[in-house]
Amino acid sequence: MSGISLSPQLFQEIQQAIVRQEPAAAQDTGLVIQYLGAIAGYMLGSQNMPAAQKQEFLAELNDFIEHVMNDTDQKQAQQRQSQAANAFGIWEPS
Repeated sequence: MSGISLSPQLFQEIQQAIVRQEPAAAQDTGLVIQYLGAIAGYMLGSQNMPAAQKQEFLAELNDFIEHVMNDTDQKQAQQRQSQAANAFGIWEPS
């Protein structure tokens, strides 16, 4: 896998393109993710290469997706913990 650069703008533009195609995706993140998977599958299936090479690339892609998902989960968990540690307030009974 080659290095890629992700940004909130890229995510937003891709999601907007999917919503233009399928308006229900505006309220259904799972549907957006299905579209992304279908796009990847279609593009890989359309490549002129041996089936074994496609399967190898698909396996690498699945591993890459899992790595990005786990990394994102970990960073969000750390961010939530940091926010909770910095939270401060005073509670007074009514």
